[in-house]
Amino acid sequence: MTTVSEALRIAVGLHQGGRLAEAADIYRKIVQAAPGTADAWHLLGVLNHQSGQSGEAVRLIGEAIRRDPLCAAYHDNLGSALRALGKAAEAGGRHRAALALDPGWVKPFGNLAGALTDLGDGPAAAAALRRALRLSPDSDSHLLRLGDCLYAQDRIAEAEEAYRRLDMLQPGRPDCLYRLGLCRLADSRLMAATLATAGRLVDRAAMAEAVDAFARAAAGGHAASSADAGRNLFGTAIVALQTGVMEDGMLARVAEAGRRRLMAEPRDGGAPSAVLSSALSVVCYHLYRKGRLDLARRYFRKYARHWPAQAIAADFEMLLWSMVRSEAAFFDRLAAEPPGLFAGTGRRIAVPPRADGRPILLVGCDESYWQRFGAAFLASARTHAPSCAVHVHVVNPSVGTEAALVELARAGEPALSLSFETVELGGLPDPVRLTWFASARFAVTQQLLRQGPGQGGGPVIQVDVDALLLADPGAALAGWGDWDVAVMQDRRGRGPTRDFLAGFLAFNRTPAAQRYLDLVVAYIGRHFAEGRAYWGLDQAAPFCTHDYMVRAGCAPALVRFDFQTFPFLHFLEK
Repeated sequence: MTTVSEALRIAVGLHQGGRLAEAADIYRKIVQAAPGTADAWHLLGVLNHQSGQSGEAVRLIGEAIRRDPLCAAYHDNLGSALRALGKAAEAGGRHRAALALDPGWVKPFGNLAGALTDLGDGPAAAAALRRALRLSPDSDSHLLRLGDCLYAQDRIAEAEEAYRRLDMLQPGRPDCLYRLGLCRLADSRLMAATLATAGRLVDRAAMAEAVDAFARAAAGGHAASSADAGRNLFGTAIVALQTGVMEDGMLARVAEAGRRRLMAEPRDGGAPSAVLSSALSVVCYHLYRKGRLDLARRYFRKYARHWPAQAIAADFEMLLWSMVRSEAAFFDRLAAEPPGLFAGTGRRIAVPPRADGRPILLVGCDESYWQRFGAAFLASARTHAPSCAVHVHVVNPSVGTEAALVELARAGEPALSLSFETVELGGLPDPVRLTWFASARFAVTQQLLRQGPGQGGGPVIQVDVDALLLADPGAALAGWGDWDVAVMQDRRGRGPTRDFLAGFLAFNRTPAAQRYLDLVVAYIGRHFAEGRAYWGLDQAAPFCTHDYMVRAGCAPALVRFDFQTFPFLHFLEK
C-alpha cells in the first residue's frame, strides 16, 4: 500500500514534470484520504494558481495554512494567488507574514516588491528588492527588477547602477544593455531638447553611449530586447537628426546597422515595422549627408515600393522621404508639363507692388495666421526694413479681412501690395492644408517676378509672417554680389526637408532665379496633383530642385545664410 508521503512524492514529481492533471488527481485523493496533510492542500493550491484558477488556489492554500500556520511558503504562495486576483494589499500582508516566519528567505522579498509595485509604492518596492539582494547579491532577476523599479521612479542613476552590476555579472545581456541604453539616453537629455535648446542641453557623450548600448542589444539575438533596442537605436538617431545633434561618425555607424536590418527583412509587401521604417530613414539621412541625395532617393524607393501606400502615409519620416525627388526624368517632366493644379488656382493681385524697384518682403498665410501675427510683422518691417516694400498674400480670406487689408494698403505706409486666393481645401487633412498655405507664396513670387521691372519691383524675399524683422535684408542686397537666390540653410545636416528653411528665401529678378523658381513651383504642384503633398514640401522642393540643378550644371548662384546665426529675422515661439 502506498503511504501518504510516497503518494505526495509521486504527485510532486508529476507536478514538476508538467503532468498537472495527473498530479492534481493524486493531490485530491490525498486531501480526501488524509485531510490533515497541509502540503497536499498547499501544492494543489499552487497547481490551481499555475493553471489560472487563482480563486480556487486561495481557498486551497488557506486550508493548508489553517492546518499549519507557521509555514512561510504557504503564506508566500497565498500572497501570489491573491495578487493575481488584484488584491495587492492582502497579498503584501501574506508576503510579510512569510518574511516574519523566515526572514532569511529571498523569494518573499521579490514577491512583496511586486505587490508594492501594484499598490504604486515604488520606494517600498525598491527597498524590498534591495533586501533581497543583500541576501542574494548575484540574483540577476532581482537586479533587473530593481533597475526597472528605480527607472520607473526616474531614479536614473540608481537604476543604472543596478543594471551595471548585472552587466558585470553577465556581460552583454541584451535586456540589460537595452536598459543601460535607456538610462544613458535619459542622462543625455536628448528627448527633452528642442531644436533651439539641443545644442547646449544635450550631453552628446551620454547620447553616444546610449546609441552604442542600443546597437549592442539589437545585435544580441534576444527577440524582445533586440526589437525594443532596434526601435530605440534608430529612433534615437532620428531625434538627434531632427534636433541637430547627430554627428557624422555616429550616423554612419547607425546607418550601417540600418542596412543590415533592412537586408535581413523579407520584402513581402506587408506594412513595415516601426524598426524597419526608421532604419530606412537613417540610411537615407546618411546618404544625404554624404551629398548623395539621388542615391538616398533610390534607396528609399527600393524598399518603400514594397509597402502599402497607407503604411507610408501613417509614418511621418516615410512621408517626408516620399516627397524627396532628385531624378532627372522627374525634373524633365516638370519642365515639359508643369502641373496646373497648384499654379492655376484663382490667385489675384488685388493691389500691385509699386513700380519703384524696391525689394519686396512677401508673406503668405491663411487668415488665422494673418490675424495672429500680421500687425506685429508689419510694425517690425516698418521699423527694421525701411528699404523694402511688403506684399501680403492671404489664402481664403474673409470679406472683412480682405477689405481691411485693402484699406491698409491704400494708406500707403509701409508700401503694401496684396494678393488673395480662394481655393477649396476643406477635404484635405490639416498637414496638407497647412502645406498649401506655406507653399502658395512660391507661386505668388513667380507671379511677381514675371512682371517687368517697370511694373513691379526688385527682388522678392519670402519670409514667415510669424517672425519679426531684426535687420533690413533689402539694404544688405548690394553686398551679395552676383546672386540669383538667397537661402537660410540649417548647416547641421538635418535632412532634405529641413536643409533650406522656408522662413527666408530670396529670389533676384534674373533668368536663372526664375528658371529655378519655375521648377520649385512645378515640384510643389506635382505633389499636390498626385496627392503626395505633406508638411515639409515647401522646404523639400527648394532643396531638392537645387540639388538636381547642381548635378545638371545649371544651378542658380546661391547666397547662403546660416540659420543659427541668421541676421534678419527673429522666429517666434508658437
